[in-house]
Amino acid sequence: MAKRKRRNAGQTDTNTRGKRKRCVIHGDEFTTPDGLVLPMKLKKYWNRRHDFFWRFDEGIQIDEVGWYSVTPEVIAHDTAERIAQLYNKPGDKQYGRICVVDAFCGVGGNAIKFAEWCEHVVAIDIDPVRLSMAKYNAELYG
Repeated sequence: MAKRKRRNAGQTDTNTRGKRKRCVIHGDEFTTPDGLVLPMKLKKYWNRRHDFFWRFDEGIQIDEVGWYSVTPEVIAHDTAERIAQLYNKPGDKQYGRICVVDAFCGVGGNAIKFAEWCEHVVAIDIDPVRLSMAKYNAELYG
């Protein structure tokens, strides 16, 4: 079986909302179209960044640990909806009036979706930098 030639060696395509942009690969790092330099081990997460936060291009803040630990947005939405429905029946006067504690909020992926379904969300993290990222990201989502 013949090996396929790699097109544009040293560069890979990323598709951002219909626009073709290039990530430049150099050694064990790559540079995003926005100029951010990340380790190659995060490339697969970078390619899925809009699965984690659909508003990623609006300025989402995320650190290396966040790339590994953030829940994809579709899963976070489903989880939040199920928790809200577990404790509430649609049509009840108190629908949505529950408090959720996200004890390991990281950069806020789940907490943002909990806020869409619940009246109060308490986000806790051991790292104050990640907690401030979660707060900033939540503000982007309103």
